[in-house]
Amino acid sequence: MLEINVHERAGKQGRVHWQYDFRVTLPDGSIYRERRKARGATSEAHARRIGEARLREVMRAGPPKAKKPTEEQPSPTVAAFAVEWLDLCRTERQSPCTVVQKETTLRKHLLPVLGELRLDQITEQKIAAVRKGLSDFKPSTVNLIVKTFLTMLRRAQKLGYRVTIPEVNLLAEQRERHWYTPEDYERLVASAATFDALSLAIVLLGGDAGLRAGEMSGLRWEDVDFAHSTLYVRRNMVLGEERAPKWGTARDIPLSGRLHEALLRLRAQDGGLGRVLKRPDGRAFCTTNLRTILDRVSSYAGVPKYGPHALRHSFGTRLMLNGAGARVAMELLGHSSLSTTQIYAHASKDHRRSAIDMLVPPKK
Repeated sequence: MLEINVHERAGKQGRVHWQYDFRVTLPDGSIYRERRKARGATSEAHARRIGEARLREVMRAGPPKAKKPTEEQPSPTVAAFAVEWLDLCRTERQSPCTVVQKETTLRKHLLPVLGELRLDQITEQKIAAVRKGLSDFKPSTVNLIVKTFLTMLRRAQKLGYRVTIPEVNLLAEQRERHWYTPEDYERLVASAATFDALSLAIVLLGGDAGLRAGEMSGLRWEDVDFAHSTLYVRRNMVLGEERAPKWGTARDIPLSGRLHEALLRLRAQDGGLGRVLKRPDGRAFCTTNLRTILDRVSSYAGVPKYGPHALRHSFGTRLMLNGAGARVAMELLGHSSLSTTQIYAHASKDHRRSAIDMLVPPKK
């Protein structure tokens, strides 16, 4: 089976390039995948031709030789390969936040239980031992930890190591949608204002403009039109890569008065160049950075620590509570269909029910 795909990508400096990837089933039944920048490509068709030429080369000469352990060289331990795997992730220029997340998952949850085992000693029972120690975590978190480990094992297998990859059934997840009540959201805004312009901008970009976490991270000062008090959503950061907004559609959002003022303050502090939200070294924020700041602000405000997407959900809910039509909400949120926007309509119904219940005194 042959598959080849071509994608347009934007680099850290905003330069656009073409990238191809393909999968090919080799004569031994294994699957080889390659993803590379189509160097020199000037169009999608040009990039596809480069990718097809590379695919023909792989079909003729075979894939690059993988490092294979010999009989005298047993499979490495989980701990030893974890170091190699993380180094590979870094050389592949994965997002620093992504690499840190993988390293933390290994160090805290996997290596203490599995670190001394060889890769070919992993069994379902060993995975179950990891899960047993995660009984206090949500199913989604447990699944993320297990999937991170399975990803590492598959990479070891691709490199030619003897690996045992057990069949693992993931836990059933019940997706919870969190949002702040209007009262809690205002407490969050007041709390952020006591910290700094950056904290306030993050809260308001999510709660007064409805930006996704990746859209906040991708926002540049050139996307903020202070003259017309409008925000243009043109970019979305995904795993450290700058891409088009979700569903491929840019949108513009009117700035609330307080978001306008918060962004003016922030621009005055950092000079108004490059990204709106950035780390001291100039790199874009990732979800972990956003969550760290929001956790601090939430603690001070005395409200739940829900994370950046809850701000967007609160924005949508407040739109519906205040009479915005579903079509307007859909456009402001950047949804691809009205069915997605209806989630916020259901949430607003819950608030309306609570409001009615408060009007009726409890029975004695």
